[in-house]
Amino acid sequence: MNGTQMNIASMSAEAKTMRTEIELPIDILYSQGVYENRAEYFVKKNFLLELYREGKISLGRMAALLGMNRVEMLGVMKDSDIPLNYGVEELEEDMETAKKLGMLK
Repeated sequence: MNGTQMNIASMSAEAKTMRTEIELPIDILYSQGVYENRAEYFVKKNFLLELYREGKISLGRMAALLGMNRVEMLGVMKDSDIPLNYGVEELEEDMETAKKLGMLK
């Protein structure tokens, strides 16, 4: 497939994944401290961060796909200068949850 190899594998009844191979300049990766053993994570993390920045994926989903909890994900976002997408809708949901838990009246 012209330099890109794709394979779709079924992980479960709910989730499917696609594996793709890309070529990146090694000098740029090395300059970012990314070596072969971390290249896949680096690309995946930055892809998901961009989706989050665009409002196309939630914080929880991004964290789950990277195998971390939300607090760890917030640290990654801070390190990457990605602001938290937290609007009125999220505030209202959090306030409703706090009320249900007896934390707000």
